[in-house]
Amino acid sequence: MKISFWILSALTGWISGIVSLFGWSFLWPKIIPMTDRASALPGYWKVLLFIMVLITPIALIGGIVGGRLPREGGKREQFLYAMVFGALLTLVFGSCGFWYSGW
Repeated sequence: MKISFWILSALTGWISGIVSLFGWSFLWPKIIPMTDRASALPGYWKVLLFIMVLITPIALIGGIVGGRLPREGGKREQFLYAMVFGALLTLVFGSCGFWYSGW
């Protein structure tokens, strides 16, 4: 397998992971009710940026793992798997980050 394919699948996983985490960050406060602790928490965008920075290596790893699955239909399906694995790993660890930050 070429290195360029690995880099492209890692970037595909990263982009899908960051987009899904960004969307989930706006749904998170509406789904899980929380008390009003706004004065004790850092700003909304600071927490989101911090979690996105922490999640970046996990999203890249998810893209690489998804791109390395056995090929059944060609490169299009490999990129689809890279997107799915990147988004899944990002959402799992991102939700843990949101919960841990108290956001």
